[in-house]
Amino acid sequence: MTEDDSLALKVRAWFTEAWNSPLWVRYRREGEEDMKFYVGGEGAWSKDGSTEDLDRIKGQGRAAVSINHIQAMVDVLTGFERQNRFDPKVRAQGEEDEEDARLMTWLLLFVRAQCGAPEIESEVFEDGVISGAKAVDVRVDWTEDPLNGTICLEELTPGQDVIWDPAWNQKDLSDARYVIKYKSVFVKDLIAQYPDHAEAIRGALNSAEAMAKGGEKLSEFDARDAYGSVRTHAQDAALARLFYDATEDQALVVEAWYREYEDVWIVANKASGQVHEADSGEAAKAVAKSDPQNLTAIRRQRRVIKMAVVLPAAYLALEEDDTPYDNDMQAYPIVAYVAKRKREEMYGMVRNLKDPQRVENKRESQMLDLIARFANLRPMAEENSLVNPQSLDNQHDPSTVWVKPGHQPPTWYTPPLSELMKILGVVADRNQTFIRSSSGVNIDLLGLREKGDPSGIAIARTQAQGQIIATVFFDNFRAFKKRVNERLARRIQQVFTAEQVFRLTNEIGEAVVVQVNPTEARGKTRDEYARLQAGQKPTDQRRVFRSLQEFLKYDVVISDAPATPTMRMMQLLGLLEVLRTLPSLGPLMLDKIVALLDVPDRAEILQRVRAMMGMAGAQPAVGPMSSGGGQVEGGGNGQPLGLGVPPGLAPAGAAGPGAA
Repeated sequence: MTEDDSLALKVRAWFTEAWNSPLWVRYRREGEEDMKFYVGGEGAWSKDGSTEDLDRIKGQGRAAVSINHIQAMVDVLTGFERQNRFDPKVRAQGEEDEEDARLMTWLLLFVRAQCGAPEIESEVFEDGVISGAKAVDVRVDWTEDPLNGTICLEELTPGQDVIWDPAWNQKDLSDARYVIKYKSVFVKDLIAQYPDHAEAIRGALNSAEAMAKGGEKLSEFDARDAYGSVRTHAQDAALARLFYDATEDQALVVEAWYREYEDVWIVANKASGQVHEADSGEAAKAVAKSDPQNLTAIRRQRRVIKMAVVLPAAYLALEEDDTPYDNDMQAYPIVAYVAKRKREEMYGMVRNLKDPQRVENKRESQMLDLIARFANLRPMAEENSLVNPQSLDNQHDPSTVWVKPGHQPPTWYTPPLSELMKILGVVADRNQTFIRSSSGVNIDLLGLREKGDPSGIAIARTQAQGQIIATVFFDNFRAFKKRVNERLARRIQQVFTAEQVFRLTNEIGEAVVVQVNPTEARGKTRDEYARLQAGQKPTDQRRVFRSLQEFLKYDVVISDAPATPTMRMMQLLGLLEVLRTLPSLGPLMLDKIVALLDVPDRAEILQRVRAMMGMAGAQPAVGPMSSGGGQVEGGGNGQPLGLGVPPGLAPAGAAGPGAA
C-alpha cells in the first residue's frame, strides 16, 4: 500500500465514521424536515421522514391543510438580525498600533463588501435558526486572479456538502480531527481536472462498481467505528451508491482538512520571557549553550492543518498538501455556526415547534372536513312523499319541490356543530399560544398588538423579554462572525502584499485614502517613516499602512458601531432620550447626533458642526466606514491592483450604502 493509498483510506474512514454517526444521521433527517416545516405546504406533515398522516387524509379524499405559523416566528428573528447588523472592528493590542488597527478595520470592511459577507452571514443565521447549523469556507480563489487571488466566502450546508468530526466540542471546531467538504461531480469533469490520474480514476471506479454489483463488502478498513458499533452491509451499500453513481457517471469528491502535530524547537529567554523559533533542535541547543544562565531550548508540539482531495470510491488521493494559508496554519478555513447543540443534537428554533404545527395542521383539516360534511342545511322528508326527490339533492337548485297529496312538505335543519367547533377553537388558541411561548416570539415582536394596549415603553419591555429566549442564537452568531472576520483579516494579510492605494469611504461618507505596503516604509517604525516623509506635501491626505504582514498583534471584535439605518436610528433615539433628561449635554454631543443622522451631505454638515465646536482640525470620528465604498489604485508595478476583483468593477468614487 502506497502513502497516497493510506491517506485515501484514512479520509474515507473519517467520512464514513461521521456519515454514520448518530449526530449526523439524526441531523440530516431532522434538519431537512425543519426546513420543510419552515417552507410549509405538504412538507409540514412529515414525521421522521414519514408522510403517513398526509397519505391517509389524502387517501380519504379529505383536504390536507397547512397553516404556517413557524415561518412568521423565524422571520421575526432573521429580520431583527438584518435590521440590527454590527460592523467588525480591529483592535490593537498596543497603543503604537492603534492607527494600523484603524486602517485594518477599513480594509476588512471593504473586503467584506466585495465578497458579500453581510448578506451571506444573514443567510447563515437564517438557516441556523431554522435547522440548527450552517457553515462558510473563508477562502482565496485563484481562478480569476492567479497572482493575487480573490477573497471570498462560500456557503456550506452541514449534512449536504460539509461534515466534520462528530466528537467535536469546541464551537470553533478547534478540537475536531477533520472537517470535510464533499460534492458529486461528473467523472469526465474530474478527469479533465486531474488528467494525470485519468487511468487510475476510471479503473478504480469500474472496480468499485463491480464490487457493488457482486455484493461484496466494500470497506477495506476496520468496520468498527469510533462509537464501538459495527456498520452494517446496508450502510456500506448506501455509501457505495453515494461514492459512485454509475448510472449518472458521477463520483463523490471530498476535500478533507485535518490536523497534525509537528515538533517545534524554541529558544526562551528566562529573564525577559521572549521566545524565538529555531530551525532545528541542534540549532536551539547551540544557542542555549551560548548563555545557559538566561537561555533554554524547549521542544513543543505545534498543531498544523493539512488538506487532501480524495476520491473515496476509488481509494485514491488526488491532492495532498499543507494548508495554502501560510499565516493561518493552525485554524480550519471552514467556520461553523451552530445555533444550539446539546449532546447528540444540533437544532434551531423550528425543532420544538414541529409537533404543535402538526397538531394545528390536523385540527384545521378536521374543521374543514366537518364544515364540508355537516355545516350545510340537511333536508328531511317523508318516504315517498316527493314527486321529484332529486330536487333535494342540491339545496341551491331553484326548481320547485312537488309534494304528493296527503304528505307534509320537507323541512331543513343544521347539525349542532357549535360545541365541537368551540372545542376545536380552544385547541387552536392553546396551540398558537404554545408556539409563541416555545419560540420566544410574542405578539409584540410579531406586531399584532392592537390600539389601546399598553404604552410603547411597556411594549418595548415585553419585546425585550421575548428576545431573551433567542439570546443564545444571537450570542453564538456573534462568536461565529468574530471567527469569520479573523480569517478574513488573515486572508487580507496574505493576499495584499504589493504596494497599493485604497480609496475608501468612512462611516459618514468622507473619502479616506489608505496606502498599503509602501516600499520606502517597510522595516521602519511609524516614527521613522514620518521623519522620512517630513517636508513632503502629498497630493491627498492619505493614511499609510506600513506593512500588512508585520501587523500581527491585534484582535477582531464585533464593535458597537451600528451598520444599518435602523440600528443608527435606535441609537439616535436613545441619545435624544438622555439629552431630554440632561439637556446641558446637548452642545457636547452635537457631533455625535449628526454622525447618526441619515441625511444627504452628512459629512459636510458634520464638518461645519465640528468647526462651530472648535474641532475644525480634528480627524473624522474613528469608527467603521461604509462597507460598500472603496476603490483601489495602481501599485508598485504600475498595474491595477484590487481585492481579487477585475479592474473596472469598482468605478472611481464608488461608494455604497453603509451595510455590513
